[in-house]
Amino acid sequence: MTIGKNIKRLRMNKGVTQEQLAEQLHVSDKSVSKWENETALPDISFLPAIAAYFETTIDELMGYQLNVLTQKERFVKFMADAGILTAEKNPAGSFYLNSENFVTNAQIVKIGAYFADCIRENHIKFNTIMGFAYHGISFSTAAACALYQKYGVIVNYCHDRKVPDRRGRTLCGYTLRDGDRIVVVDDCILSGKTFVERMDTVLQSAKVQIAAVVVIADRKRQGECAEGRGSAMIEEKYHTKVYSIITEDDICDAAERYASLRQMRS
Repeated sequence: MTIGKNIKRLRMNKGVTQEQLAEQLHVSDKSVSKWENETALPDISFLPAIAAYFETTIDELMGYQLNVLTQKERFVKFMADAGILTAEKNPAGSFYLNSENFVTNAQIVKIGAYFADCIRENHIKFNTIMGFAYHGISFSTAAACALYQKYGVIVNYCHDRKVPDRRGRTLCGYTLRDGDRIVVVDDCILSGKTFVERMDTVLQSAKVQIAAVVVIADRKRQGECAEGRGSAMIEEKYHTKVYSIITEDDICDAAERYASLRQMRS
């Protein structure tokens, strides 16, 4: 496979456009198009930057033992390498998601970018992003920053308080108003009971519409009945949609393919 075809494959697996790749490399989108159509080759000085952007090697970029991760596989690997996703025995599914292990700025920047990508890819219309204390504080902040840095999107952001302050306020950051459309970001949803308790408290402050709920992982397996699951209950109760960056199937598929992830299934 030629370098042009490899660049195209890498780009599509990462889920970016020719224009987005061109912007990262500080070249024109026409240059990227020529590379992929094999009417021109990238200058050798660009190879390190291209390889670094796709998290691969120059050898693989040139066609030697290319084994490119998809965007979802890349995310699963990131979560497993950080110890956030493990195979600890868990009755709710075949993996355990430990949000306590988000401990570095690099990790929270990455999860914010993945949240932003999921929101944009699903064309969600909203004006405010919100998280629940405590993990949701960093999730909503990181996602709001990524939306602006990656896509130039300006939105309000806030998170709830578990205990009202002295003025009785239950939110930090933006004050919700009637008619706002919010996206709630969270790590995962199991029964949905905690989500409903927190959300119903928030709804007492303003009549807002939940445009979407975006979670890191959905435990639902392909073909599994959704009835009785927390995500299905939330969708029905709030007339919204629950999106996830990865699913149980994505995790299992990645573990099957990559040895570095197999410990998650042990």
